[in-house]
Amino acid sequence: MAYVRGCLLAAVVLYALWLPAQKKPSDQPAPAQQQVTVGVSVDAARKTSDLPTSITTDNNTGVESGGYEIRQSAEFGGRIADFSGSHAMWDTLINLGSGPRLLEYTLDMHAPKHTGILFDDLSFSNFGYGGDPDDVTRFRMLKGTLYNLNASFRRNKNIFDYDLLANPLNPSTSNPNIPILDSPHEFLDVNLNLFTLAPVRLRFGWSRVVNEGRTFSTTHQGTEGLLLQPTRQSTDSYHAGFSLRFIPRTSINYDQFYTFFKNDTSAQLNSLPFVLAGGIPVDLGLPFNTVAGQPCATPILGTGFVNPACNGYFRYNRFEPVRNSYPTEQISLQSNYFKKLDVSGRFDYSDTTARVPAFNEVFNGLITRTRQRNFQTNGVNIGVHRVSATADLGLTFWITDQLRLVDDFRFNNFRIPGSWNLMTNSLFGATLLSTPNTFSLATCPPPFTAATCPQHNTSSSADVVQDTWNDFLRQNEKVNTFEVEYDFTRRISAHVGYRYENREITHNISDIQIQSFFPTLPNRGVCVGLPVVNGVCTATVIVGDNNTVPIHAHSALAGFAARPTDAFRISFDTEIFYADKTFTRITPRHLQQYKLRSTYQPKDWLNFGLSVNIRENRNDTADIGNLQHDRSYAFTTTIAPVNATWGLDLSYDYNDIFSQTNICFVATPSPPTALSCGAPFLSGISTYKDRSHYGAGSIYFRPINRLTTAVGYTVTSTAGSTLILNPNAPTGPLSFNYHLPTASLAWEFTKHFTYKTNWNYYGYHEKSDPGPTLPRNFRGNVFTLSLRYSM
Repeated sequence: MAYVRGCLLAAVVLYALWLPAQKKPSDQPAPAQQQVTVGVSVDAARKTSDLPTSITTDNNTGVESGGYEIRQSAEFGGRIADFSGSHAMWDTLINLGSGPRLLEYTLDMHAPKHTGILFDDLSFSNFGYGGDPDDVTRFRMLKGTLYNLNASFRRNKNIFDYDLLANPLNPSTSNPNIPILDSPHEFLDVNLNLFTLAPVRLRFGWSRVVNEGRTFSTTHQGTEGLLLQPTRQSTDSYHAGFSLRFIPRTSINYDQFYTFFKNDTSAQLNSLPFVLAGGIPVDLGLPFNTVAGQPCATPILGTGFVNPACNGYFRYNRFEPVRNSYPTEQISLQSNYFKKLDVSGRFDYSDTTARVPAFNEVFNGLITRTRQRNFQTNGVNIGVHRVSATADLGLTFWITDQLRLVDDFRFNNFRIPGSWNLMTNSLFGATLLSTPNTFSLATCPPPFTAATCPQHNTSSSADVVQDTWNDFLRQNEKVNTFEVEYDFTRRISAHVGYRYENREITHNISDIQIQSFFPTLPNRGVCVGLPVVNGVCTATVIVGDNNTVPIHAHSALAGFAARPTDAFRISFDTEIFYADKTFTRITPRHLQQYKLRSTYQPKDWLNFGLSVNIRENRNDTADIGNLQHDRSYAFTTTIAPVNATWGLDLSYDYNDIFSQTNICFVATPSPPTALSCGAPFLSGISTYKDRSHYGAGSIYFRPINRLTTAVGYTVTSTAGSTLILNPNAPTGPLSFNYHLPTASLAWEFTKHFTYKTNWNYYGYHEKSDPGPTLPRNFRGNVFTLSLRYSM
């Protein structure tokens, strides 16, 4: 793939450079009027071409050659990055380093008389190559109404290293969390449309997403073992379809989609940093809290060797390849053939198959609570299907030119049956240095108490477990929305409506386990009191649950839109929702939503915008007590006088999020006034609050004709809180300040060359004490120097 992209890039660039060479200098057109491109990027270090200049690819004159108007630009330079503080958070949020960069290359070719042999229009652009976390290439080519080809490639280096995620938060002596994700993503999209204005139109598409890298995770087998997970995932999607336009003002479309997902991610123990007596390497896991017995009360003996009575790992491996296929076919219709009736509809059907051809999990170590020394689980996913059918039908009936009835009906039905077969074999021993015994009558004869018998305790799990799991999930949903819309005048319109939803969710599970318990102590676990045959107790455990939840919901809808003057627009929409039941505890039974949007443009160069979005949710059932709200208020303004030497952008957003619900938890010791929700759990109210302020502003100046400067500032400040049951946990991202000032300069020292300099500052600071984890604060500077050529 990289070779093909390189050949394509080289061919396009060489062809573009060859064409102007065939044109005599006297044939070059006169320069067009220079016009400033408005808009300044607050984070200019990402892409320096965002700084406005009077010569850009969009408005430069370019050259004419071979019947084409050709415009191109290239920007090369480099970054100088320096920061202090948390390296992990810098990589997670910024991930910009020093080094040379291809900051941008663009090429536009246009045949004004549509006389091109292969194409009439071609555009090619890319940026970010050389070391930035995001690099993008876009390509577009078309030939009149014959074809339209679009392709893009994006590579994203995704690092997530946030030490509060999945951190056990032990005392200050514990090891900090490790990187969670270091995985580049590649996205490739190709779309081809043929005969774009013909009665029969064809379209084809292919996209590919590749995720390869490494991630870290943990597994709990007595203690938290650190796992290295080499990530290998890919998704290929194919699309083919056609449209029929034989009927006036009517389009009939048919499309086939096929997606194949492949996941070969595996997991293995990351390292064995400790040793037992005799030099045997072992891993004691991440948590070190000896007071709580993690991994044990005395992990390291006076000899310097590991205590063999500790929880630990010699080996852990897991491999579960996943293969999913998603074939989907869709037919859709859009028509306003009848004067008074507009119709749109869509139906699609999919039968998805998910398979795990072979599951294998191996553990070798010690779980002290159960004496489990090793186990191996093998299984196969018999087959999971997701059969879905969805349909949408929209009708608009024009009673008069001002009055219309709108009805939208949606049907959504899916069912997911699935089944698993698993077998787990376990061996047991008292310490990490003990050799686990297998069971046979030859080595463990009656009365089954010999030292060569398996060494269990009363908490030991079954020696052999045969598990058959069946799961079924189904949803049947029907939603109908009816609205009356009326235009009072050319400038004022309103609508009222009603939405009804009928939703039924069914979830059935069935689990059958055959558990075999070998001596010693075969009458343990579910085999207590059951007969023993030849020293072995066998029990069948059946677990099942059938649950069907019918939900009926009603919504009242209303809104209006007004344009009192050509410069002022305002719209308002609201929904009042009620449901008799919910499927999850945080799903609202009552909902109110209000949306207000307004714009004001008194002059061509002056714009104001206002947006208000308020959502209130609640589920006031006695044992839930869920309350939620999300309130957002935003304002923006742009001042960009035509042909002026300055421009200004300002924006502000305030967001208030609140959630409250009743939870059950365990606390030691139990508070004296606590309410019980079934031993050993206590009932309490969990709250989440977050108020955030976001402000951004930027201004550019052109003090002289060829010099453009800009400064900008963005700040995000949050103040939040939540119920934290662990006293070691800080509030982390609920309360922080994030400052992003920037400054830019562009000097057009010749007609075709522009020198650019950008400065970006990044300052992240959490307001709470970092607690037992390493601080996540950082501050850094990124300077970008570049030279831009425009033709």
